[in-house]
Amino acid sequence: MVTVTGEMAVMLDVLGLPQGDGRILEAIALVGPGMETEEFDWGSEKSTYFIFKPAGTDLLFEDGVLASAIVRMQPDAQDPGYGVYPRPAALIDGLPPTATRAEVEDFFGAPERTGAGFVRYEANQRYLHVEFDSDGRIGKLSALLEPV
Repeated sequence: MVTVTGEMAVMLDVLGLPQGDGRILEAIALVGPGMETEEFDWGSEKSTYFIFKPAGTDLLFEDGVLASAIVRMQPDAQDPGYGVYPRPAALIDGLPPTATRAEVEDFFGAPERTGAGFVRYEANQRYLHVEFDSDGRIGKLSALLEPV
């Protein structure tokens, strides 16, 4: 397991907390103001998104529990309405925000899971999903409660 320090550690630390828990404000303070919400009812599961488009960040609550935080490091071609995280160099201490896959693996070591465009690590007793853009650089970082 790796230890993440920096602003992404705040997001990892608040995962698993119920919606409305004041400690989640620590993560919201990093990306707010300018929040929109969207809710989806999938029958057996309810999803609520706190969307911070100017900061390129979404917080996802599944059945009232914070399940993930998705942070865009590069412009999102699929949704050009999103900005990028305002302080990308502050997200993970010591990891450049434009790191390549090789640089990420050199920094963290062997990933827990890999795919064509991503690596995933167990981090801070949660999961850190690193998605790469078409240039092979970090495109998104996601703090995950469960390994999805």
